[in-house]
Amino acid sequence: MRLRILLPLAGLVAFVAALVATFPARVAVAWFAPPQVQAWGVEGSLWNGRAEAVAVSGAGIGGLEWSLHPMSLLTLNPAADIRITRRDGFASARVASSLSGETVQVSGLEAAVALGTLPRRLVPDGVAGQLSAQFPDLRLEKGWPTRAAGRIAVADLQLPGVILTLGPLEFVFAGDTDTPAADVRSAGGPLAVEGTLVLPEPGRWSLDVLLAPGENPPRELVEGLAYVGEAAPGGGRRLQLSGEI
Repeated sequence: MRLRILLPLAGLVAFVAALVATFPARVAVAWFAPPQVQAWGVEGSLWNGRAEAVAVSGAGIGGLEWSLHPMSLLTLNPAADIRITRRDGFASARVASSLSGETVQVSGLEAAVALGTLPRRLVPDGVAGQLSAQFPDLRLEKGWPTRAAGRIAVADLQLPGVILTLGPLEFVFAGDTDTPAADVRSAGGPLAVEGTLVLPEPGRWSLDVLLAPGENPPRELVEGLAYVGEAAPGGGRRLQLSGEI
């Protein structure tokens, strides 16, 4: 009886694998890509393909390569290994999505990019710097993080209304709550930073940090610090920022 059940199942798996392996990628993009997604130079198959350039809502993302996991189609949670390449960086990860596309699970994310080149929906106007990220676990609901475990490192961070360049900084997400939050700390340099970054609800962020002179601070930094944020007990300055994306 078990063999009679397994044989048709194996045949179904083989059929799905063959279909995915040969289905043209350009046809799949034309049929299934959301209206806000555009792609050029699409080659390969639905299983393994690439696009020279991809844009989302008019914002360029970069070149894209993907390798689909056919067995994930049977669980109704399509998953693929993807790699994005840009002139200023890259990103790679395994991505699994619900059929509705509202829930996306990302694992093994590694990325490096210039903040100022990212779409405004991801990075507010006036924010710049060099970013690298490693996230073993990241869950998105309707495009917004609801769980995050990983680390972001930023060098030469520039924030709106802040006359000092911050960094190098680390943002460490523990991933133990449904409200993503990160411990913010300096990784050396002339400015000491300690505080938190919170993503309280979709589209909103808040930053609360204490700033103080760090290792061998230049005179200009010490003097300029007096004009940043508000005086904090025990010395240093408290900087609080919040905004919408």
